[in-house]
Amino acid sequence: MSATAASKPASTRRGVGVYAGLTQERIIEAARSLDPDELSMQALARELGVDRKALNHHVSDRETLLALVAMDAFSETFSAVDIGRHASWQDACRAYALGFIRSAIATGSLADHIRLTDSYVTDVLEPTEAVLTKMVAAGFSDEQAMRSLSLLTNISLGYARDAVLRAKSGVAPRAVILRGALERRDRADYPTLSRIADLPVTTYDDHQLHLSINIFVAGAERQLSAAETEGLSSSG
Repeated sequence: MSATAASKPASTRRGVGVYAGLTQERIIEAARSLDPDELSMQALARELGVDRKALNHHVSDRETLLALVAMDAFSETFSAVDIGRHASWQDACRAYALGFIRSAIATGSLADHIRLTDSYVTDVLEPTEAVLTKMVAAGFSDEQAMRSLSLLTNISLGYARDAVLRAKSGVAPRAVILRGALERRDRADYPTLSRIADLPVTTYDDHQLHLSINIFVAGAERQLSAAETEGLSSSG
């Protein structure tokens, strides 16, 4: 062995696959220590001191990695959301939505990568079970409760992503886009849009949030009332 080879320090990189000693938990912990905007499979491999290929046994690509990190951060907060035992189904839905939104916003730029279809959904079952139980007890069918909560979840995630985008950009994107589009056209052809575009109103504030939740609750109440009326008619 040459002197050069003898003096060269041994590589700290580990092998691939199961021999790298990796677990999904260890990968996520390391990934959360990195800036989400700079997170990549190669950057994570360096952080863990393993070969890039070792990660493939647990995470297939960057998008999957970001989704895992996002859901880990989201579930950490959302799993603690408390749906009061004596709360009405309406208040339970409000608590669920507000807790969901706060948890999603807390993930920052990872909000766009929250996916409610992977294994981390199991960490947020308690609030979901609590709301569905309230709704079914109030008279919603299982299907109505499921569809309604799915809608509320989509409303909540959409608002959270909007809030994160506005915080990151410093502007209200929809208003900027609308005004920019109108500047390239004759405003006389779009009188309603032009009038609305000039309003000192933002659709990214708490007023918009509570309006969205209240409209959801009102719609769900109407659906429940219609189902009850239909049930009485059929039984009569």
